[in-house]
Amino acid sequence: MKQSFEPDLFFDERTGDLDLGAIRQALRRKRHWIIWPTLATFLCVGIFVMITKPVYTAEAQVLLENQESFLTRPQRAEIPSENATNLDPESVASQVQLITSRDIARRAIKKLGLIGDPEFDPLAKGIGAISRMLILFGLKRDPTGLPPEDRVVDSFLRHLTVFSPTKTRVLTIEFRSRDPNLAARAANEIVALYLEMQSDAKRTRAKAAAASLATQIVALRSQLTTAADKVEHYRTSFGLLAGSNNMTIAGQQLADLNGELSKARTAEADAQAKAALVRELIREGRISEIADVANNDLVRRIAEQRVAAKAQLASESRTLLPAHPRIQALKAQISDLDAQLRIAVRKTAAALENNARFAAGRVANLETAVNQQKLAVARSNTDEVHLHELERVARALRDQLDSSMGKYQEALAREDSPATPADARMINRAAPPDHPSFPKKIPMLVFGTVAAFILSAAAVIGSELLAGQTTPPSKPPIRRPQVVGDDPPRPSQHSPLLDRLKDFDGPSAEIRPNLAEADLSDEAADVPATDAPPETQDMPSVSGRGARIVTTSVAESDAATEALIAFARSLTQEGRAIIIDLDAKNGQLSSLVRSDTGSAANSGERTAGLTDLLAGSVTFAEAICRDATSRLHFISFGSADDFDPTDLDLVLDALAQTYDFILLAASGVHASGTAKSLASYADFVVLVGAGDVARESCDEAVRELIEAGALEVAIIGGGRKQEVPELNVA
Repeated sequence: MKQSFEPDLFFDERTGDLDLGAIRQALRRKRHWIIWPTLATFLCVGIFVMITKPVYTAEAQVLLENQESFLTRPQRAEIPSENATNLDPESVASQVQLITSRDIARRAIKKLGLIGDPEFDPLAKGIGAISRMLILFGLKRDPTGLPPEDRVVDSFLRHLTVFSPTKTRVLTIEFRSRDPNLAARAANEIVALYLEMQSDAKRTRAKAAAASLATQIVALRSQLTTAADKVEHYRTSFGLLAGSNNMTIAGQQLADLNGELSKARTAEADAQAKAALVRELIREGRISEIADVANNDLVRRIAEQRVAAKAQLASESRTLLPAHPRIQALKAQISDLDAQLRIAVRKTAAALENNARFAAGRVANLETAVNQQKLAVARSNTDEVHLHELERVARALRDQLDSSMGKYQEALAREDSPATPADARMINRAAPPDHPSFPKKIPMLVFGTVAAFILSAAAVIGSELLAGQTTPPSKPPIRRPQVVGDDPPRPSQHSPLLDRLKDFDGPSAEIRPNLAEADLSDEAADVPATDAPPETQDMPSVSGRGARIVTTSVAESDAATEALIAFARSLTQEGRAIIIDLDAKNGQLSSLVRSDTGSAANSGERTAGLTDLLAGSVTFAEAICRDATSRLHFISFGSADDFDPTDLDLVLDALAQTYDFILLAASGVHASGTAKSLASYADFVVLVGAGDVARESCDEAVRELIEAGALEVAIIGGGRKQEVPELNVA
């Protein structure tokens, strides 16, 4: 049955490097170079983790943020915005350096009492001989000449690690020690000292600010006094005394004159209007309608007398005649009263006119006074500008003094305040760790053993690769033809032929042996293969391509075909083998083709094979088939009747990258010249002598193949061993 072709990928024949199979064999062969170093590493790591004193790491965390509140924030300071509390990476890194400073380390050493601790103090165990030699030659500093804190600070800082996770404002403080309680106390103490140092720094800044502000306040007070004196002296000298509404006296007088002038103008207009109205009413005779006339006492008395006289005249006129003296007297009295009334009205009108003239004169006087005051105010404005400048300077000094006084009071309060907050707070307090941070026994054992195994295996593989690359390929010696026994090789034993097929090296096209006279002798033919000369036994292995084997027969028969197929199947026990049918007439591989519905050979049809592959109508996967009973691959002749032999090299070169043995099944030696034409280009020639084939026919076929250029001829399928002529190389 035809199966899909799956080429093996264990070997890379093009590069000549070791393949995976060879690597596995090298690892298996040199496994002691891997096992013993791995075991040694496992034991060493195990001993190391057992005898090493455990180290514990305690961890505390601090969050950097503004801790000011409305109680501790200065009254004049603005509430910080959200961006004010954000720290850039440089600020966070600066805080890391602050925590790892030697000042904090000295204070922590003193509080933790680490002086004299063997883990930190180099003088706790004394100075060794090596250290004394180094100190003697000046290569090491003498610890006895250092203060106790400075002697311990270097070791303390080596046990301290401070870092900040990426894109956070959190500081992680780690402290390592053999005592877990000491590690936790040291981490917490470092955080406390860091927060205390920040608070002390704020108080120190407040104290310095208060001292600076005190000096500044004294200077500001002196300047303010001088400025205020200048203002008052200038105000007095130029008469710029302030009145109501923060106005100067000249300005206030001008304002008052403007008010009086407005009133005078109003009174003048009123008086002129009344005088004009009175004259008009007098001219019309409507004296009684004049309010000022009607309200005048004199006019009122005259009017009353006139009314009384008229009443008396009317009373007397009832009894007396018009010419009666009494009547005439009354009429004269009434006329006199009318004349007096007219005179009184005229006096009232004249008085109103006089009032109008008086109002006009007052307006003129006020206008003159206002103009004069304007000149005085204009002169004082120039002086007032300079006064305002002096007042502005004094006011600025006063404001600055007030601000400085407020800041000074706040600085004094912050200087003496014990609750000055630091710009950080502890968010994770260190606790004594339960498990040591070093050594990690299980991970170190596992990773150490795995690393030793990988490195040992890599060293073995590297040595094999270097050995394979540095060993130059040697050209095999030319050997005389050998005759192989009739029995095909068995899978359980290696025949000399198969060993030579595996170990064959060198392109056959470069070898041109010359045929000498052939003296066949039974003694030479009966020499076993193991007695062959050393140069025929120790041959280098093939590198770069599979061995090309041309198979042919003395006489074409079914027995010869079966012997050929059995030989090809036996090669699969030693490597990958493929057989190619070059006989278009007999179809030597037809017995290998199987299908579920019947073989193509029985139906008279040809399967896709070599000719179709050369024509490009099929691929290698479609042309290559696999034997149903073995690992043998084969390619049938194909559907065409003939092919161009020059194209065969392309197919053979491609197959040589995958297969170890390439068998070219040619027709019989005497049937066609295919076997003879390919003999000089093949690594081996296998002659099938199965059936009733005479010894002379086999010898003649061997002679013809050697004359055609065959390097080595192997006879299989015969009833006895054959003699072959010796090959002499020129």
